[in-house]
Formats: sequence, C-alpha cells, structure tokens
Amino acid sequence: MLSQDNKMYNVGILGCGKIFDRHIEAIIENSKDFNLVALCDNEESKYFELKNNFSDVSIFKDYREMINSSVDFVVISTPNSMHFEQAKFFLENNCDVLIEKPATLDPENVRKISEIAKENNQKAYSVLQVRLNKTVKILKELIENKKIGNVNSITLSQRWQRPLSYFDDWRGIPKIGGGTLHECGIHYLDIVCFLFGKPSVIASNQYSSKHKSAKIEDTVHSIVSFGDFGGIFEVTIACEPSNIECSLTILTSEGFIKIGGKALNKVIDFKFKQSDLEDEIKSIFSMINYEQALPNNYENYEGSCPNHPSLYKNLNKFDISATYDVLDLIDEIYDKCNLKYY
Repeated sequence: MLSQDNKMYNVGILGCGKIFDRHIEAIIENSKDFNLVALCDNEESKYFELKNNFSDVSIFKDYREMINSSVDFVVISTPNSMHFEQAKFFLENNCDVLIEKPATLDPENVRKISEIAKENNQKAYSVLQVRLNKTVKILKELIENKKIGNVNSITLSQRWQRPLSYFDDWRGIPKIGGGTLHECGIHYLDIVCFLFGKPSVIASNQYSSKHKSAKIEDTVHSIVSFGDFGGIFEVTIACEPSNIECSLTILTSEGFIKIGGKALNKVIDFKFKQSDLEDEIKSIFSMINYEQALPNNYENYEGSCPNHPSLYKNLNKFDISATYDVLDLIDEIYDKCNLKYY
C-alpha cells in the first residue's frame, strides 16, 4: 500500500481539464490502493458533465466542500496560481495531495507546502512523470556509474507546436498560468536537474515570434553552467505544423548519446570510442518498449508522456521536494529575461 497507515486512499480530483483522463486512468490501474470518491470543477458545464458521467462519486463546485466526503487524497490539477492555497487547505484538513506541474509558480511557496505537510503529518507529492521514461532511468544509471565517461556538454532542444488558441484560456494570463517554461518546458528542464543537478544560469532571452498577441513568450534560449561543464537550452512552442522533437544530447569523454523522440522517450543516436562499450549500451537500450511511452494527445497538439499510472505506483519517489530544483531553475531563467510570473 502507498498511503499512510497502510490503507487505501479515497481520492478526490480538483480540476477536471485536459489532464483529467490521465489521473482517472492511473486510479483505475491502481485500484487496489486508490478509490475515486469525489470530483470538483467550478465550471458550470464541466460540473454537469461530471454529474452525468460519474454517478457513483460525489461531485462538487467548491473544493472546500470536498472534505465533507470521505476524501483523504486530493489531486490538484487546477490553474497553476491556485495550487498553493488549495494544497494548504487540504493538507490542513487531513488530506495528502498530489499536485500537477508546476506545483507552484513561486519557488518559495513549494517549500511552504512541504512545511505545511510536515506540520500536519500529511504528504505532498508533485507530478514529474517524465522521470519514469525508461530512456531517462537508464541514462541516469549510466551517468551515476560513470559508465559513459565524464560529461563535457549537454544540449536540451524542446521544439513543440502549440496553436494560437493555446493561450485563449487561463494559460494566457501570466499571473495565473505562468510562462512557457512552467506549462511546457518544466518536465524536460526537470530531467536535466534529475540527471545532472541544477545548473546556474549564465544568460537567457525570450521571444514571441509566433504568439505575438499573447502575453506569454513562446521561445526561451538559455546558456547554463554545471560547474565542470556547460549546457544550452532551447524551449519553444513556435514550431509548425506539429511537434518536431524533444531531445537531450550528452557529449562525454567517451562518446555521445542523444535521446529524443517527442518526449525524451526514444534513443536517437549514440557512439563511443570503445566498441565494447558501444555494444553494451546498444544491448541495454534495445530492451526498451517504446510503445509504452507515447505522448498525451490533445487533438490539435501533443503533450508529454502519460506515465501517471506508474507515478501512482511510485509516489514516494515524488515527494514535493523533488520539484524544488526545477522551479528554482525556471525562476532563475526568467530572472535573466527580466520576467516574473508571480
């Protein structure tokens, strides 16, 4: 069992938008440990849709009323600026929380959530499911074991498409949705921190080359330092007509590896000076079943990998503290761009 006191969690989902289906899927797949008992959305049409489709669970418009049900675990997938107050409320009312990305816009608030959870003997978790990609897990082991040599340089290229309508809702309001790094880049910037630690930001700039009328940038370029080596980040949602790639290239003293696909879920290329090392790497990566890591599909654009069922199985790896580094990194990048989203 994953919950406290070795009991099944009674789950409530707050915010039933684009990522809602992934959490329903995760609860169904982990039904021995998670039982859906409540749903909440304050949008009128969504509320009645939930009423019609989920007759066996309690449906609410006001999230504060959810604590009148048997809920003791709340998934928070509301607009980003709301996460802190909602997490605080549930942690102070005997519920653990799982917060969709970004856990908060202000990095200080995510630390406050951690403190509130501890003070109330509750747990707070963050959704960073790309860490569960098999390519990422294998790469982390190779780096930590120095199997592929010393890292000399890295490049992260996230080249995605987002339609002009992407910013029509709350995502287009800076103080509510945050920036492109909060909404789209966070998972892959997190993988950089997960693999190499948080870098310092040397320089960064932002552009609005496609979404010119939006109040949110569509492209960010950064130069970073990890101390012994450096890196370059390109995060853009200005591609057409669809996503191009999300890739991470690692240059080492022994060769290179590039993972990519559309969500860091495939091995694109690798080559090493020693043929026996190259053969070993080939053997390790050949065991990956890529069909298990296709991106989320939102009809007119694609998102990141749907590893939510596996995340629910591994909650203890996703304590809220796991997201400290990437939120700090995003804050530092935007600081270099003279941007503040909270």
